[in-house]
Amino acid sequence: MKKNILLKSILLLIVVSLLIIGFTGCGVVIPPVCTTGTLYLSIGNDNWTYYVYMDGNDWTGTYLGTTDGWGDITLYNVPVGYHTFYVVSTDYFFDGSAGKTITCPGANYLTINTY
Repeated sequence: MKKNILLKSILLLIVVSLLIIGFTGCGVVIPPVCTTGTLYLSIGNDNWTYYVYMDGNDWTGTYLGTTDGWGDITLYNVPVGYHTFYVVSTDYFFDGSAGKTITCPGANYLTINTY
């Protein structure tokens, strides 16, 4: 009789241990933190190519690319937060700047008028 209780206790301990091990992976899944966003930038008053810079007073900022002939560019992996974007035409006659808070997820749109 004592042997039967001991075997049942050991079996119960093994079953409970396996259940605990099996259910430890069923916790709350935390999604990865979004740290970058996508920016759709357009030149509002000109159809020309522009150099695009970020976080500088002029072309001293980080170069991000050149717009197409219609003054549009899509910028991927822009860090989340407030940034200033500066554009200068490829012939260096016109420029402009604007600030934008990049959010994630979702699309961010910015139109810059040049002078």
